Amino acid sequence: MGWSLPEVPEKEPAPVWSPWVCLLIIILGLFIGLLVAVLKSSATGLPSLSSGAWLPLTIWAFAGISAAIAIYSFCWETLAIRVWNWNDWCRNTRLKWRLRAHQHLVILNHVFIAADTGLLSRLAHTQEGESSDSPPLTLLPDVPLTPGISRFEQLLRHLIAQIMPSIRWRYPSGSLQIIVHTNGCDKDRESQSFHRIWAAGSPPWKVEIHFQDADSSLDSWNQFVESIHRPVLVLAMHYRQPDDVLPEFASALFLMPPSMLNPGEQKNALRLFRAMPLNTRTLASELCELRDMALTTDSKKHLIWHSGLSDAPRQSVSRVLNDLSVPLYDSIGTGGVIDFDSASVRYGGLAGWAMIGTAAEMAAYGPSCQWLLLEGEDDAWAVTLGNTAPVLGQDRFVVPSPFPGGSVLMALLLNVGLYSLMIHYFPSIAFSWSGITLLLLSLIVTFPGLAILLRRVIARLQRPVFIRAARQSGKE
Repeated sequence: MGWSLPEVPEKEPAPVWSPWVCLLIIILGLFIGLLVAVLKSSATGLPSLSSGAWLPLTIWAFAGISAAIAIYSFCWETLAIRVWNWNDWCRNTRLKWRLRAHQHLVILNHVFIAADTGLLSRLAHTQEGESSDSPPLTLLPDVPLTPGISRFEQLLRHLIAQIMPSIRWRYPSGSLQIIVHTNGCDKDRESQSFHRIWAAGSPPWKVEIHFQDADSSLDSWNQFVESIHRPVLVLAMHYRQPDDVLPEFASALFLMPPSMLNPGEQKNALRLFRAMPLNTRTLASELCELRDMALTTDSKKHLIWHSGLSDAPRQSVSRVLNDLSVPLYDSIGTGGVIDFDSASVRYGGLAGWAMIGTAAEMAAYGPSCQWLLLEGEDDAWAVTLGNTAPVLGQDRFVVPSPFPGGSVLMALLLNVGLYSLMIHYFPSIAFSWSGITLLLLSLIVTFPGLAILLRRVIARLQRPVFIRAARQSGKE
């Protein structure tokens, strides 16, 4: 669960390239060359320098030394690239998951209306136990009420009238995505009513409308956040149905991608992040992962909401937050934790939007960094609201790749060997301009080419091993 971050451990850094090994190779090469010269010398002693016997021996000695140093450098480079690839993939994987968690939209304006006008203040100071007063069940008490689709149309007109001026001012024209989520079962009639009411205002936008089922979870919201590059209007409401006893609420959120805002507007804008799948049985590790994703600043105080949690996780929320050292608003709720169900009711699939709308309203009075924990019948989610930009963290640091010394030496030896063969078999071509040009072209191609080829081959062989390790790390 959580953000599904693969926990692949990084490898220890490769041993540093040692010049002492190269010095040892040189000494051993010279010693072996001298030993061969002694063993092949005649009984009269070592040949003189003018005899010419030392030249081929010197050439073979330096060729052997160069080959040994090239092999050592090549082996070190191979090991260093393997370690660098692995660790770079680990960092990139964490960064990719973090950036995915950082996807969000900015709440430019919101409208939240609850049947209980004192809901916000009761949530801010709620205690265990129910209120002795019976809160009202309907919105707009002065308006005649007819349960069903007529009630949907009443609340829809009211919401659109409240949010429309802000949309017209901030986004006069263009494409607009609209998400409608209600407790109604007849989505066809709701769609017909919505199109009629929306068209009556002669809107200047090209809209794309999505009606969510009553039991839709926040997984559908994640899909919108990931793919949307245009403003979004979310309309969520629980309206009166026949034989319905739950309090009504209506919420409208006008959201825009942060890329469409100027830097000054982004500084303190309220952000609604994508939802994190939550496993309430391992609440401590899940909230730890939510905190480590750095959606909000650690130094700022947080306000925690929860709804629908079963008894065990509900009772352990405060303890887990204390263990994680998350700073809380002690003066709001119960030590910075608000049990949404204790002052409201469970709205099923709409509970998420009910909490988001209430949290956005609460943010207007101060608490901007908020976590919302929601558990339904089949799944659970954690949603974050915050007014600070998410922090990328140290994973953004780029470690330079190993220097391709071994590849360069191997390429040099390869060209020397090929040119030596050319001198031996085709001397006329080797000492001509075409031969020199061919040698230069070969050097230009093989110097970077061998280094690139080595990296590609190692990555091709190593990538399946890393993928298998990520899948076996306990979080797929």
